[in-house]
Amino acid sequence: MKRSVITLGLALGGLAGCLFLSPSAPGESLSPRRVKIGLVKTMFRGTPEGVVQMVMQPFKSLLEAQTGAAGHLVTSGDSWDLARKLQDDQVQLGIFHGFEFAWAQQKYPALRPMMIAVNRYPELKAVLVVRAGSQIRTLADLEGKTLAQPEVTKEHCRLYFDRRCVKAGCTASGCFKGVTTPDDSRRALDEVFEQQADATVVDAVALEEYRKLKPNRGSKLKVIHDSGSLPCAVVAYRAGRFDPETIRRFQAGLLSARSSSSGQKMLDMIRITSFQRVPEAYDQQLAYTVKNYPPPPGK
Repeated sequence: MKRSVITLGLALGGLAGCLFLSPSAPGESLSPRRVKIGLVKTMFRGTPEGVVQMVMQPFKSLLEAQTGAAGHLVTSGDSWDLARKLQDDQVQLGIFHGFEFAWAQQKYPALRPMMIAVNRYPELKAVLVVRAGSQIRTLADLEGKTLAQPEVTKEHCRLYFDRRCVKAGCTASGCFKGVTTPDDSRRALDEVFEQQADATVVDAVALEEYRKLKPNRGSKLKVIHDSGSLPCAVVAYRAGRFDPETIRRFQAGLLSARSSSSGQKMLDMIRITSFQRVPEAYDQQLAYTVKNYPPPPGK
């Protein structure tokens, strides 16, 4: 089973636990009505449907055992499909990549962010990395070069690669001399250092971690461009769907995820340092995304 599939399973289990293991006062319980949580299909990129169902199966049991609420996790299509399901109450919570939520909220303005999932910083950033001394200084200099595109990478890195690194009207194969597909960001950075590739796009946090793990190699790599501040992944709902107390309980469960050893372990596994309340800058990040990375044509 691919590591991405295993990570997916940990993420689903971890999120389920964090959402529904909120502390309760004596005698307090969640409503037993059915709760559906939808995820955009990009959460399952490259994963066969049969494997997705296998990974998702334990969720229903976990939810019922911990809360007494009947419910389960369901896959959706793209961000607009999930947004429509939230609007029509076919699902009650939706999990989006931040940039996809920005797109969906344009069409469905009643969508609201409940909490964000943070990996060290309350924003995301993709960075274009080359070896120190490289003649690549701008995005235009990438044409005709070899790029490393990690097989397992963050969706905002894919977005930045496709929208900024590949010249408009051109395909990656037509724009670059070659595109390698290392397993992950760490190996992609190795390829740039070893001059097997001229550049790569990775998450800014991944570059930080690489520099700590391999300081000699990391010191010989440099960032020449980045995506700008993009919004973190978000747990969203439709305005008016939940009363304030229910929203407070969901938020309390997410905020307290690190207060237990099991919650901390789950977050570490899925590379989330914490769930946080939606920051004031989130609306600005959404607006920046829509302006600089607009939805695909026809959406």
